[in-house]
Amino acid sequence: MPVDAFSSAVELAAAIRARRCSARELTELYLARIARHNPSLNAICTLDEAAALRRAREADAALARGEFWGPLHGVPMSIKDALETAGVRTTGGHPPLKDYIPARDATAVARLRAAGAILLGKTNVPPLSADYRADNPIFGRTNNPWNVERTPGGSTGGGAAAVAAGLSAFDVGSDLAGSVRTPAHFCGLFGLKATEGRIPNTGHIPEPPGVPRAVRHMNVLGPLARSVDDLALITRTICGADDAEPDVPPVSWIEPPERPLAAHRFAWSTNFGGVPVTRETKEGIERLAAALSSAGCAVEERNPDGFSFDEAWETWGEIAIAERAATGAERSRERVAALNATLGESWAVARGSAKGAHASIADYAAALTRRDALIATLERFFERWDALICPVTVCPAIGHVAFGTPIDVDSHKVPYFIAGTAYTCSFNLTGHPSVVVPLTKSQDGLPIGVQLVGRRWSEPALLAAAQKVALITGPFTPPPNYR
Repeated sequence: MPVDAFSSAVELAAAIRARRCSARELTELYLARIARHNPSLNAICTLDEAAALRRAREADAALARGEFWGPLHGVPMSIKDALETAGVRTTGGHPPLKDYIPARDATAVARLRAAGAILLGKTNVPPLSADYRADNPIFGRTNNPWNVERTPGGSTGGGAAAVAAGLSAFDVGSDLAGSVRTPAHFCGLFGLKATEGRIPNTGHIPEPPGVPRAVRHMNVLGPLARSVDDLALITRTICGADDAEPDVPPVSWIEPPERPLAAHRFAWSTNFGGVPVTRETKEGIERLAAALSSAGCAVEERNPDGFSFDEAWETWGEIAIAERAATGAERSRERVAALNATLGESWAVARGSAKGAHASIADYAAALTRRDALIATLERFFERWDALICPVTVCPAIGHVAFGTPIDVDSHKVPYFIAGTAYTCSFNLTGHPSVVVPLTKSQDGLPIGVQLVGRRWSEPALLAAAQKVALITGPFTPPPNYR
């Protein structure tokens, strides 16, 4: 089967192994596309062309000698500019780090390189990954390849734009409130937020180099790709225990037994705590639920019993800000003030973040205890259901608006932060894995994705279910004018 810039990473790796194309040919293909399309997208913020070509030549020479580096041998990748890359500038979108060149790779990056992947460059982010647009004072804004007047999302926005536009085979980002899932949804990609602790965070910024590791909960790395198979391959490659991060447990990746689609049980919801979603989002999920029911699945519209989204949002806000305050209290207080100026105390996340900015150790421990109870509640729900199907955000990709601008959702205006995180951050709080698959398109031709959330540590089974759901929703499709 011929491959091109929009083939999956699994397909590209197979083509290289079969000598149907070379690593150098693929690297040159992606570099040519970056030269052509990146000026209008600004997805790749740091390009390492010479090193990528050198590594591609080495990959081809190794294969000619019969040496096989791993399952991603010769596949070109990009990496979010919040993950350290040895010898390649890593800024986190943070002006004080504009010239920072790490001496080491983040653990996930090192594992990808060891598996044979070739680093093309770094992809754009908001400052310290603290927004769901990709825009910063160093590199400027990134545009969505489906419509350059829209954002690709954030914080892994540059990565999503690069993969969707065929500038890279895949990207790896991070997700504290939706930063892998929202860009996947906005750009029509597949994405995975793994179980908290499945993948080491070692080498991840927003904690600037030399600052003690304070963000101990809820941040998770994950891939952005063009197929479910890619999500599985990349996650298997980067997951697992890490000596540098001893709280990452040695949980095995166990492939589940084959199950027909009809044996699955899906709950679905388009209403988390009364936060509205667009009619097109709701109708797309309703159509998916109907299709799954017609295929013989057990399907029911419901939210998890006893799970309070208000409590989850408040607890997420308190823990997220309390931990970030430990690495920069003044910046955290400024961020809370900016956030709450657009929300007011009527929103639970605002109340929680305000508490987090001034939390004592006792307050922090109490928030973690509430988190434990919410995790247990959701785990009980997944004893009955294989996955919860729900929106990613309230709408398709938003325009290049200023932080805090209310977002139009049909006849409603939803606060900026709520619009971007209400359907995602609860699962950061509880640590449950979530797969995003492309679902449908809006009337304006923008992608709309959907989340499938499963029980903790269930990635192999959840991805297997997502693979079957994707047979209904359809494969990745390239944006117009990029094919």
